[in-house]
Amino acid sequence: TATEPEMTYKVAISFDRCKITSVTCGCGNKDIFYCAHVVALSLYRIRKPDQVKLRLPISETLFQMNRDQLQKFVQYLITAHHTEVLPTAQKLADEILSSNSEINQVHGAPDPTAGASIDDENCWHLDEEQVREQVKLFLSQGGYYGSGKQLNSMFAKVREMLRMRDSNGARMLTLITEQFMADPRLSLWRQQGTGITEKCRQLWDELGALWVCVVLNPHCKLEEKSCWLRQLRKWGEMDVCPLEDGNYGNELPNITNALTQSSGHSQ
Repeated sequence: TATEPEMTYKVAISFDRCKITSVTCGCGNKDIFYCAHVVALSLYRIRKPDQVKLRLPISETLFQMNRDQLQKFVQYLITAHHTEVLPTAQKLADEILSSNSEINQVHGAPDPTAGASIDDENCWHLDEEQVREQVKLFLSQGGYYGSGKQLNSMFAKVREMLRMRDSNGARMLTLITEQFMADPRLSLWRQQGTGITEKCRQLWDELGALWVCVVLNPHCKLEEKSCWLRQLRKWGEMDVCPLEDGNYGNELPNITNALTQSSGHSQ
């Protein structure tokens, strides 16, 4: 608003083959979705590419410097970020000066500005910790209207990713499932011999439906399906894992049977 002071945030975005692979922003936003500042910078880069200066990887720039320039560069860098980098700088200096250190057994040094190798897998940035924390928070609220709505919103995001063939779809669904399996209410309901509540059952039904979409995806490799089969069986063998009717038992959910059949057809 007009009365609030204008804030400036430092935003960093890493790209790899037209995908955003990592983001950081000084606003401290805690969400699975990009903050407004990351979105604004991305749009600026797309719409005004000529205004964003392209630079060589830092390793190439350092290679062009002589000894005096390198020393000046390092000392100015440490001065600008004294408290943040000095302990690391001293540790690295000690290791480099030690002929038997592990760092001297490796040729060259890493360069995060050079990007990944063409053979490395690249995927869109996904803050896994935030996904876990948000699902855990929503489940702790008892699956009431507000939290259930938020979880359904996350399910919709997974569905959108799967539709776009984004590899993060199955990745995000795995994170959500892990938190569902860690829900302490499952143990309580099992001890009491009661089924899960209707609202929670609906969320579990949606979770299972999304896994069906994942494992029956014709574009997935057999290795991926085999990996999911092992993971689903692992979850299914847990005592707290509810069956499709919301009760408890030793049978595997039907989804693993569907996956086995799908894998057989793919061979």
